Amino acid sequence: MRISRIYNNNVVLTVDHHGKESVMIGRGIAFGKRKGQLVDPSAVEQTFVPEQGMSGERLSMTLSEIPAEILSIATLLESKVRAEGALELSNSFILPLADHLHYAVVRARDGVRVEYPLAPEVTVLYPREVEYGRAVLQMVRERLQVELDPNEAIPLALHLVNAQFATADMSQAFRMTEVFAQVFEIIEASYERKIDPDSMSAARFVTHLRYLFVRASRASANRTEEDVDEVSQPSLLAALRADVPRAYACAQKVLLVLQMQLKQSLTRDELTYLTIHIARLARDMWGINA
Repeated sequence: MRISRIYNNNVVLTVDHHGKESVMIGRGIAFGKRKGQLVDPSAVEQTFVPEQGMSGERLSMTLSEIPAEILSIATLLESKVRAEGALELSNSFILPLADHLHYAVVRARDGVRVEYPLAPEVTVLYPREVEYGRAVLQMVRERLQVELDPNEAIPLALHLVNAQFATADMSQAFRMTEVFAQVFEIIEASYERKIDPDSMSAARFVTHLRYLFVRASRASANRTEEDVDEVSQPSLLAALRADVPRAYACAQKVLLVLQMQLKQSLTRDELTYLTIHIARLARDMWGINA
């Protein structure tokens, strides 16, 4: 494997004699190296192959922003899950999980705590995934000496849920793809900006939408009109409406489209979550806080 591009001392984009790209990671793997030189196999700790729809360059840039120790933990979790055969995961599992874990560690070191209002529901619906999430917290504690909030197991579990959902019935996947395209069009029209579908910000938002699909399909049978109108955190929704009015208005439009596509009513809590994620997407992608 020859080096095609060097991103930092620890991340290189490589190409084999068939022209197939892969990203290789290892401490000092690129030290003293130049483009076109061979990679030292003994320096390679992890190898990632770009999946369809993501270029090797974009994958390299994303991986170069995530610390090696975080990627190592994500890889260990994947190996553990696959070895135990408890869950069926998509191949794109590691990157979004590592990205989330990276920022969770940053928040913990900065003393920032995030509330996850779905914790009780997720714990009941996905106990096995939550246990894996807790295993990640233990790895972080042992390897990084960072104590993450116990509730961080919840979003980590949701990444596992999403990874399984990505391998489900293809007709559902196609349906989701069509809906996601519509949702992106609404957001782009609301902010008069184009979304980069290959960006990590877009990937985070899609993860939320995918889980919304799972949650809605499981809840539809038992949902009443009172459940639809109930808001578990009315003060939060009111604050979002005041602080990020454009995201709130956009979320209302997205909610209507989702209800039409899913052929069922969604709760006011979904409006809260959509507003939060649209606001984050706009802030991270375009620097817009509205």
